[in-house]
Amino acid sequence: MPHFNTALALNFVLMLLGATPAMAMAADPQVSTEVFVERGDNPTFELQQAPAIEYSTAPTTPPDTFLQAPMQVLLVAQLDELGHVSNVMVARSSGLREMDRAALNAVDKWRFDPVVVEGVALHARVRVRLTFAPTTEAPPG
Repeated sequence: MPHFNTALALNFVLMLLGATPAMAMAADPQVSTEVFVERGDNPTFELQQAPAIEYSTAPTTPPDTFLQAPMQVLLVAQLDELGHVSNVMVARSSGLREMDRAALNAVDKWRFDPVVVEGVALHARVRVRLTFAPTTEAPPG
């Protein structure tokens, strides 16, 4: 039995009824980012505050993604001694595989300030929470 995308099915029905498809009015979601550390993330040292982001790219969401409510994905990123992301994984899913994948692919390219403790650059673990919020554009015309 073929798997059918609900958003595509809804848009197909709307087209049959002569309505403007919802995706045609939807814009890319707004994305907000929070980087933090939790106690125990770095067991050999205590990191009081997450390092600053030096470089980041916005997640590229699939064109058929339509959000009706904000969604969050929580990632855990391992940083090398230069601040490059060396490994990233999903700690808490948004519930949509496409959103999780977009977040993973973006954060994997980020770069942070190196974590330096007592003059030594160290590998560190940080958490990144990405919140995708729906945006709407005014209908054309």
